[in-house]
Amino acid sequence: MKRIAILVLLLLAVPARGAGEFYVAVDGDDANPGTKTKPFATIGRARDAVRGAKESVTIYLRGGEYRLGETVVFTTADSAPPGCRITYAAAPGEKVVIGSGVVVSGWKKLRGNIWVAPIPKELKGKLFRTLYDGDKRLARAARGFSPASSPKGKKGYPVVNENYDVLRRLEFPKGALRNWSNLSDVEVVIRPHNAWVLNILSLESVDEQAGAAMTTIPGTYALNRCVHVRPGGISAWVENTLDALDKPGEWSVNTREGKIYLWPTGDRPSEKIMAPRLCELIRVEGQIDLSGPADKPARGLVFQGLTFTRADRGAWTKDDAGIQHDWEMVDKADAMVRLRGAENCQVLNCTFVNSGGSAVRLDLHAQKNRIAGNEIANIGGAGVLMIGYGPGVKDVNKGNIIENNHIHNIGEIWLHSHAIVAWQSGANRIANNYIHHCPRKAVCLSGVRPGFFWSGRKNRRECSRTIRRSEVGESMKWADIVKFLHTRNNVVEHNEIHHVLQKLGDGAAINISGAGNGNIIRRNYVHDIENPSCTSCIRTDDAQNGTLVEENIVFRAKIGGITPKWENHFVNNFLIDVGPSGDCIHTSGKWGPYRKSRIERNIMISTGKDARFWGGFQARHIAKLKDCTIDRNIYYRVGAKSSAEIGAEQFLAVLKQNGHDLRSFYGNPGLFDYKNADFRFTDDSVAKKLGIVPLDLGKVGLTKDFPTRFRPGE
Repeated sequence: MKRIAILVLLLLAVPARGAGEFYVAVDGDDANPGTKTKPFATIGRARDAVRGAKESVTIYLRGGEYRLGETVVFTTADSAPPGCRITYAAAPGEKVVIGSGVVVSGWKKLRGNIWVAPIPKELKGKLFRTLYDGDKRLARAARGFSPASSPKGKKGYPVVNENYDVLRRLEFPKGALRNWSNLSDVEVVIRPHNAWVLNILSLESVDEQAGAAMTTIPGTYALNRCVHVRPGGISAWVENTLDALDKPGEWSVNTREGKIYLWPTGDRPSEKIMAPRLCELIRVEGQIDLSGPADKPARGLVFQGLTFTRADRGAWTKDDAGIQHDWEMVDKADAMVRLRGAENCQVLNCTFVNSGGSAVRLDLHAQKNRIAGNEIANIGGAGVLMIGYGPGVKDVNKGNIIENNHIHNIGEIWLHSHAIVAWQSGANRIANNYIHHCPRKAVCLSGVRPGFFWSGRKNRRECSRTIRRSEVGESMKWADIVKFLHTRNNVVEHNEIHHVLQKLGDGAAINISGAGNGNIIRRNYVHDIENPSCTSCIRTDDAQNGTLVEENIVFRAKIGGITPKWENHFVNNFLIDVGPSGDCIHTSGKWGPYRKSRIERNIMISTGKDARFWGGFQARHIAKLKDCTIDRNIYYRVGAKSSAEIGAEQFLAVLKQNGHDLRSFYGNPGLFDYKNADFRFTDDSVAKKLGIVPLDLGKVGLTKDFPTRFRPGE
């Protein structure tokens, strides 16, 4: 009888369908009617109450922290009616925090500075990979070492091996690894062989005598010492062991013992130590038909003004399928907010902070969604990911808008993470974002390169597993596979980018590789890139055609300005004070530019002692430029008395002998005050005569309607 009475009360509490607004509060009650004075207690209860609404509805969340025990999932049944929205918003003037933290209590001193506490009952038997002290993510105990196995491969390129046991073997120096009793809790973080990826791998076995370990799944490449680290230098770390816990603020967990260990930053652990229960906090879940031709998306949901924090990060599994270089996994539950099968949904003016995984994912079917006005900071993974289906006929991740977001200090755990990624995702607009202090790229447009279509690689995690082979056939020819590469017709514009590419090597601030045609990169401002081990600020990389790089400003960088591989076009860009030797155009010789590429109406200014302008340019490569259009460019080294002083006359002469740069000019282009980032033309600027368009920074970066509370400096 008691259960029946409760059920009756809940049914009576359900508001009339179509009511315009409801309220949720941390001290509410799910038996309440959801009014302002009698709010619900949970987001899930509000979701159920408005299911089937006939008009737009707003659910206001009152201030406070909502600590979720399970992901709040919105399905097609929770979609808004056509032309309407269902909005989950912070109540005006109130701070709403959504997290999954469980307070850790019962701390006792173990020895010295180390304290120990039992794993909270909510997390019994679960390995969590992050820990928080209030608004700060704590560092997991780690100890660095140099893998004993040496790098192999021509010119330092990674060994690609289809023998997956080989890719699981890690040789280590004596004492670096042990056969710990809780070995399944322990992870190895490694830069395997190369500069552009980080692997975090669980250990399956450790043979201390032989100095060899096996990981549970293969690395992206052979688990050797990174080629960019000198012998004896650190390029791997073992994490989450008690014997590596040797600094204030570090921690480890032992699920076998059911204990958490901590060296607190103060005299004792604070009362705000929390362990996360979830990787995903919010998920919009359409009806996904993985092998079929069509999905049914959820529609019209809006999340506005909310703060998402204290979520865990995921781990790779044996069944994962990776994008290029395993930078991300396809269809992975590793973001605080995830739109998986969604149309016309929005994430607006939210904060994503202090977490282990990524901020926002748009997975598989994702169309006409908008991610705007958000701040994303101090997280372990990527900022915003648009990851569609692998190559095949299913082109359903497209038409999304990622604009006016402030993204910084991301990738703090996964050092290969990018701020914004579009993989097998097209016709998106990525605009007016302010991106800085990131370990890797600001914007990554990516697809699948031809080599992965080889059937002999079909089980390889990186890219090959994503290919819908029954739909694409066996051909590896570009003309046959490009129609299945859906990262096409994207527009990347008006973004301000600085201090990215800070941790790993290779890559560019804006990089496109193995994607489809028709992408446009224009009117972006990329400046102050300081890692000399990277390639350039804007790069069309391997297996990339049909890209227009136009009207961008690249200023003050220790790497090249642009890298023009394959058949792409570079028009009206300002490349100023870049590269160790003035490599405004960083060519690769073998790969381009070639065929019908256009490099015209660009301004190239070197302020260094050398001024190569075209880095990597050699006489033997000139034949590859025969079908290119290279003209009406301006070359200038500040302080040179004449072009002969820096060899520019000879350089231009070689190009002119081959029909290029016939109307180009060496000399001061006439910029107003480029040293202080004023790139306007002077009245007598020669650039005007060559048809070069002046570039205005007034429309670059965050717009005036970006939320004031997030605006840098305010």
